[in-house]
Amino acid sequence: MKELTNWQKKEIEIAAQYAKMSLQEKMDVIAHVFNYETGKIKTTPCRGKWRGTSDISIRFDNDASLYIGNYATRKAKTQKAWSESVDIALRRFNPEIVQAAKESAAAVLLKQEIIDNAIAAQRALKPYTFLNVELNDREEKMNGGYMGWYYVTLAVGGKIVTHLEGGLFYGIAEGRMSEIVPQKQYFTAGGLNENSVDYVFYNVGFSSASDSYSLTLRDDVLERAEKRLAEREKECAGIEAYALRRKAQQVQKKQRPAIQHEER
Repeated sequence: MKELTNWQKKEIEIAAQYAKMSLQEKMDVIAHVFNYETGKIKTTPCRGKWRGTSDISIRFDNDASLYIGNYATRKAKTQKAWSESVDIALRRFNPEIVQAAKESAAAVLLKQEIIDNAIAAQRALKPYTFLNVELNDREEKMNGGYMGWYYVTLAVGGKIVTHLEGGLFYGIAEGRMSEIVPQKQYFTAGGLNENSVDYVFYNVGFSSASDSYSLTLRDDVLERAEKRLAEREKECAGIEAYALRRKAQQVQKKQRPAIQHEER
């Protein structure tokens, strides 16, 4: 059996706090993470090569659904399968672990921003400002789902955009962003034209004007992004002001001996 990672151990430890709850109470905890009041089990028969199995989802009070497992159809209709699936989902979607995932990823992404922007400068592309880690709590029907996916918001050339990709999602969800390293050689993200690329993320070229690798920018997400951007700009202004003061102090120290010599 593969040894559990520290992050997986943390997930299990936090989820244990909810162990004595009923199935419905556990689903309500998950629902609250996605900003809904409650949820109920929904099973959906699969087709094609998955024929004979059924997906298990939690349907929230606005009819949005979060996929939580797949079993043989007969088993998918049992209380045991429901409990197993909900328990696994609760490890990833509870308030404590979601907050920890966001904070852990943000610390890494702030450092990655510096690396990416240095590469962007070499290629005459725009720098980006990392803003927030977000958990998608809506079904993106036009974009193929992505309910429960982590993504980030960035400011590129004065425009706030969402950035979503598989590697980023799994890195955040599994608490291993610090293990992800940039591509050794720069390349343009699949499906994009090199001429449309205007920023670099983990040494890969992306386009802030494209709908690829992005989600709909909702009003609440935009509001949080704008607030964080104002904070980042204030932080940068403070750092620049500090650097200027330090430089002025150093100049003064160099000039002081000469001034004192003249006075003598």
